[in-house]
Amino acid sequence: MIRLAFRIEKNNNVVCSGPDEKIYFMINQYPFINRVYRFYDGALLFDGYSVWFKGGGEEIKKQKAFSLSFFFVPFGYSDQGDGLFFCLDGENKEGFYLLIQKHGKVQAGFGNGREIFNLSSINAHAKKDAYNMVTVIFRQEEGWCDLYVNGVLSNRKQFPRHMWIKWPQREAYLGKYVNNGDCGEESEAGSFYGLIKEILFHEGALSEEEVKKLHGEYPLGERMEKILPERKDYKNDRQRPVYHLIAPGKWMNEPHGPFCFQGLYHIFYQSNPHAPIWNHIQWGHMVSKDMIHWSDMPLALETGDESLDPDGCWSGSALIDKKGTPWIFYTAGNNNKFPNQFVAMAQAQIDEGKKLSVWKKLQRPVVEQKEGWLGEFRDPFVWLENDTYFILVGTGDKDNGGGNAVLYSSKDMLNWQSHGFFLNYSYEKNREVGHVFELPVLLPLKDESCCIACHIFLLCACQVENDVVETYGFLGKWEPDKFKFSPYHEKALLIDLGKGVFTGPSGFVTPDGRSVVFSIAQGKRSGRDDFYAGWAHNGGIPIELFIQKGELCVRPVKEVYQLKKKRLLVLKNVSAEEADRQLQKYSGNCLWMKVCADAKRIILDTIDGSRKKTVYYDRENCRFGWIDEKGIPQGRYRGPEDNVNIGSGLVNMEYFLDHSMIEVYLNDKKSITLRNYIQGRERRIGIAGEAAKILELELWEMDSAYK
Repeated sequence: MIRLAFRIEKNNNVVCSGPDEKIYFMINQYPFINRVYRFYDGALLFDGYSVWFKGGGEEIKKQKAFSLSFFFVPFGYSDQGDGLFFCLDGENKEGFYLLIQKHGKVQAGFGNGREIFNLSSINAHAKKDAYNMVTVIFRQEEGWCDLYVNGVLSNRKQFPRHMWIKWPQREAYLGKYVNNGDCGEESEAGSFYGLIKEILFHEGALSEEEVKKLHGEYPLGERMEKILPERKDYKNDRQRPVYHLIAPGKWMNEPHGPFCFQGLYHIFYQSNPHAPIWNHIQWGHMVSKDMIHWSDMPLALETGDESLDPDGCWSGSALIDKKGTPWIFYTAGNNNKFPNQFVAMAQAQIDEGKKLSVWKKLQRPVVEQKEGWLGEFRDPFVWLENDTYFILVGTGDKDNGGGNAVLYSSKDMLNWQSHGFFLNYSYEKNREVGHVFELPVLLPLKDESCCIACHIFLLCACQVENDVVETYGFLGKWEPDKFKFSPYHEKALLIDLGKGVFTGPSGFVTPDGRSVVFSIAQGKRSGRDDFYAGWAHNGGIPIELFIQKGELCVRPVKEVYQLKKKRLLVLKNVSAEEADRQLQKYSGNCLWMKVCADAKRIILDTIDGSRKKTVYYDRENCRFGWIDEKGIPQGRYRGPEDNVNIGSGLVNMEYFLDHSMIEVYLNDKKSITLRNYIQGRERRIGIAGEAAKILELELWEMDSAYK
């Protein structure tokens, strides 16, 4: 027997080998800029994307019969399957592999050059978050391949007696699925996520008694706390925001389900704890006292092998019911059904700290699709009003060709009545909203007298043709007793003019009566860049929506100003040229600036060496836009509906810089959200203007929201 274990060499390389190094694997050398090696009681953490090993494996390849065992803890699964051992050429049907698949299923296979033989676990599967042992025995003489999982013979595959495995002329891999085509070595998918403590290789085939004795020597089933990414791993990443809502690492999308319970704000998000890619989505969870400083919680929802949601826990929302209990409403995915999406629920288990770390699923669908585009039915938004529960669910409307949402009501949250499509609008005049609505949201908007002036129906465009995904809104009159929403205008409104970064809305009414919206800030860089960085996407600053002088207005929530750390510069009554000279003294990656100017045109530059990204306001043309690093005008502008008219008043701009995030707010009327990936170490700000006088300028360094 050869016992393989992991160790760090003096050159900081991690290797896997036995005492005599007859079998030797070295960690891959790709430039994962935030990769960290972690050991737990001798077990190495395979982080699901950057840690895998390769080597010749010649000692294994020369055996007619062999037994290969892994002692490991899986923390998560991908849809494609993740490699434990992989040396296969699928095209030429050569080699051998061992995979861990969704819900702990184990698969092995081997090829003789003419055919590939596969077998998957049946009688026992690996258990997530616990120690397991899997043994594959290739019995060449008998013509059997046995698969044991935790002491149980889980499956057996027969093949012609005395058949050899034909091994390909390629390296073997540990912790990575590397096949021909899309799953090559540089693929973002196929890496194991969990701990591997030992790998055992036996020459020859173990007997059933020997396998059971071997498995009995290990603490199988011993639970391990899931090891999630640590924020400190990214401390030197000059692109990663530090005061925006952001997952501890890997994948984040669509913050949703905000609510406040006994003094704590809760937010959930689409998480892939396995890797920084979209795959096998779960519900991440954070809590905060102020919507700015967030603490990470365990996953709130995970897909299960049961019939409810084996293929995804997608977006949704949350509420506190009439009895004071928090509930999650989410999109459950089950590809064994059609339609394959429906609304499901989970109830909070109220713990002593009121952090709601455990949620119990109701094991049946709550609302199943009967209207809209079948198979497009997701992102329930739920609220309680006048003793009635309401749900909006995004879908498409075959009658007008565009997206829509279906409205439901209930008195008990369990029996729901449909009231048909929520929005009556012309898709021909709003083709940019897409064929399917995602993340529908309905919020009341207050005016200067703190009275509800109207409601806003928000949506995220999906299945958009020849355009980018945006968040749109319709102002209108909501009549709950009539189950009716009447929009005030034909064209959908934009809140943000940054062009496809501000998306994925979710909202709620805070305890002090503000209508607050969370969003996802799309990363806007390549998937390869996300992969090598180890994280993708983050939330925008929470914003408050309200009505002023009959118009929709937007501003950052007031809590964000707690992050002002150090005042760097104060100017009053200076020219734009003088303000720019003063700003040249300061640089950083976490800045806030407020500018009040009397100007015909005002320009704010974010400067990285010789490169700059520009946000501007042109009073004469009522244009609030931006210009990219190549000098090409960008921004979202469909026509007069996207004009920003501040009249003869002063220009007031708020500028937030958080590493790759830029957010600019103009006179509480519109925002522009951008990405700014730099090549240098820090950014600086420039200012210019036409007929401009800077009446007031403040520049502050901002603090991190995560300690």
